[in-house]
Amino acid sequence: MRTESAGRRPAPQVNVMLDLAAFAAELASPVTAPSASWQPWTVRLVAGEFERFAALCRAHGVAVLDPIDRQLGELAAVRLPGSSGAERERFIAETVAAHGGRSVYGNWVYLPWEARAVHLLDRDEYFEVITDRNRDKITREEQLRLRTMRVGVVGLSVGGEAAVSVAQEHLCGEMVLADFDRLDLSNLNRLGAGFDDLGRNKAVIVARRIARIDPYLGLTVLEEGVTESNLDGFLDGLDLLIEECDGLSIKHEIRQRARTRGLNIVFAADERGFLSIEPYAHFPELLPFHGRIEAAQPPRVAFATTLDFMRALTEWMGGWDRISERSRRSLEQIGATLCGYPQLASEARFAAGQIGHVARRLLLGDRIRPFLGNLDLDELLPL
Repeated sequence: MRTESAGRRPAPQVNVMLDLAAFAAELASPVTAPSASWQPWTVRLVAGEFERFAALCRAHGVAVLDPIDRQLGELAAVRLPGSSGAERERFIAETVAAHGGRSVYGNWVYLPWEARAVHLLDRDEYFEVITDRNRDKITREEQLRLRTMRVGVVGLSVGGEAAVSVAQEHLCGEMVLADFDRLDLSNLNRLGAGFDDLGRNKAVIVARRIARIDPYLGLTVLEEGVTESNLDGFLDGLDLLIEECDGLSIKHEIRQRARTRGLNIVFAADERGFLSIEPYAHFPELLPFHGRIEAAQPPRVAFATTLDFMRALTEWMGGWDRISERSRRSLEQIGATLCGYPQLASEARFAAGQIGHVARRLLLGDRIRPFLGNLDLDELLPL
């Protein structure tokens, strides 16, 4: 049974609905500078307001994109899959007319950091269309149940790819993203970002990626990351935690508090397909790290070398000998011929796929047993 600390749960930054006057005020005096923003704004127009809306956008350098006809065509196909073209056209015409006309149908979603306003279906229709091709790998009933879930992700390197996968499958209706780290050029060998994101907080980058997939998904972003002081607020109300951070002490504390709350944790490493499932909701007797690490390990700065830290980080993964030979050779060269530890895009995305699969099953109530092991493609695909 999950427990919560009253009054400490961070409020989700759901997509805010603006009328035309509020949109004009936001353009004139943004709450957050567009360059730092990750939150989309929804503008709902009424009859006769489109010209004023378009003029405001032109005056502030905001591009107006209108792909609503294509979305209406998909909505008609979803609602009337066996119908003729004429029947779908009639459905579209009647639907638009019932809402007062094409320009005021649905919503205009403003992405401040891109200076774009895009014409979209409203929240429920958008959800209906974007999840339709999940069916029936995820049934409509299951999809609606998942929409009520709240997922936390801490550590947004591998965790960022996992967060986007969870959002793209619509495995939750709210997500909390936490990371203090900022993007470096060397991160672009594996993370879904671009050179124009260099120096930007990783949680903000992931929030923007998710907002461009579904601007109606509730998001909370903790740019300071997770600490012992804000951990309870981060965990409050979660239905699942995806843990992908590198801090040894906070990894341990997260598990201690998750176990107390009966909160399930899933972790996957971009190394030999390592996967950990800690389903505390059904197995409250399970010890943190599956019992492999009993006490909190010291912070990273306490280790003399990066290699010493990495050896400690691998302890709950089975120890130094359980990581790949190529990774061991590389890690031994850090500070001599290498400046950082090796990670690959394909492995990060494989880890994200593992997390997405487990997350879907746990959130739908499957009683998955604790798991600690490797789904190693090199072992599964021998020479």
